[in-house]
Amino acid sequence: MFDEVVDLSFRGFSRREKTIIRQDVKRFEKIGRDHGCTLLDEFVEYVAERTKRDDEGYLTQKSFILFRGLGAYFGDQLIRHTMMGRFACDVRVHGSNNDTMTVMAQANPGWLVSDVMLDQHVIVPYLMTEHVFPTGWAPSLDDIFDQLIDWNHGYLSKDELETSCVFGEDPEPVSFYAA
Repeated sequence: MFDEVVDLSFRGFSRREKTIIRQDVKRFEKIGRDHGCTLLDEFVEYVAERTKRDDEGYLTQKSFILFRGLGAYFGDQLIRHTMMGRFACDVRVHGSNNDTMTVMAQANPGWLVSDVMLDQHVIVPYLMTEHVFPTGWAPSLDDIFDQLIDWNHGYLSKDELETSCVFGEDPEPVSFYAA
């Protein structure tokens, strides 16, 4: 979906972005300890229950920080279980005057988790939106997490993933891998 329309220009993280990510991950580790959240879906439920909107329909500041933190925590878990890394980059969408993706990238430091060697990319905030604000049935975030790990390791193709918040290539199959 995103392959043909998105240009990414990678850059270094600012000190502020690093601090935000680190604090968000620590916050969710503490939430896990304090509220007994062990599954990603329990974290999604925690965030969904506490999300509030203002009179204009936008997330309140506290709700947005909670939502952003869920994405940072998810990205951190994905980094720990795959060969992916968190990247700072600016985004440009071809053929569109819509700044939605640019605003999303600026508001969510570390929004892109990628394996640049395999050209695999996960747009974390869009994935979180699918689960915190579902519009219909969506597979559990834990299932998506497992699928992303398998995709990165070459056990699944991109077409087998139950999310559209990824783009890139499938790794070449290795004959000695066993699923």
